[in-house]
Amino acid sequence: MNIEDTGFSTTELQNYARWIIITYGAVTVAMIVDFITGIRRAKKAKIATRSRGYKMTCTKAAKYFLPMLCLTCIDLIGTVIMPCPAFTMIMAAFNIFCEWKSVMETTHDKEEIREAESTFNVIIKNKDDIAKLISELLKSQMNNEKNN
Repeated sequence: MNIEDTGFSTTELQNYARWIIITYGAVTVAMIVDFITGIRRAKKAKIATRSRGYKMTCTKAAKYFLPMLCLTCIDLIGTVIMPCPAFTMIMAAFNIFCEWKSVMETTHDKEEIREAESTFNVIIKNKDDIAKLISELLKSQMNNEKNN
């Protein structure tokens, strides 16, 4: 079977493949930029870089590339209608936007987020104590209302 028998020329398919490669490459470059700026910020803020942070990059890559792969398959099915991989390109644009926002966040913002996370962790760990405190406060308030 010849490729021209499918109704597509070799040039059209090569252009389609180029768009897909460029799209995946752009997301990869954006992730690398975010990774490098994250390491630099951590060094500047004197925060130790740990393997957990590096593993998060791999997790992020999976979150970005698996949906893109599914959309690429949809785009390949839709080659009859669309001359370029539109869904893949839209997803890539969203991923690049997310990476850009991550790079533009200041270290101060990220420190505030970390502090809020640690505060919530303390609250969650001590939820039984907090529940006891709230119940005692409610009981004392009810007793005060009964006495008045």
